[in-house]
Amino acid sequence: MSEENVELVRALYEMGDFFNAAPEQFDRAFRDYLDEQFELRLPPDYPEGKLVFRGRQGAAELMAMLHDTWGEWSFPTERFIDAGDHVVVFARILAKGGVSGVPIELETTHVWTVEAGRATSVQFYRDRSEALLAAGLRD
Repeated sequence: MSEENVELVRALYEMGDFFNAAPEQFDRAFRDYLDEQFELRLPPDYPEGKLVFRGRQGAAELMAMLHDTWGEWSFPTERFIDAGDHVVVFARILAKGGVSGVPIELETTHVWTVEAGRATSVQFYRDRSEALLAAGLRD
């Protein structure tokens, strides 16, 4: 089942930038991949300020916040790691400030939880070692 979890998470990234998605992509993500109570958790020092976003409404709220903060952004992936009920994704944040236009590039790691063929949560980490430990792996 865990290889299927990796493929499910990979499919979400292959859809394109979920947080910059057209309404039909957003609906498709929830219809095909995400649990209706899906949770996205950010690190406390992220500029968006709020730490947990739940369900469709929370995802839409995060998308609006991202649009307010960033002029553009993307999450190019580098590696997918099978961790049973978790999938660890090494990625980068490429963004440009909405007002300042200042570009940033940072490492990020996303730890997805998949249950019964649906992604139920993703936690963003700045530190890859911390993310691996959270998924029950060692770096």
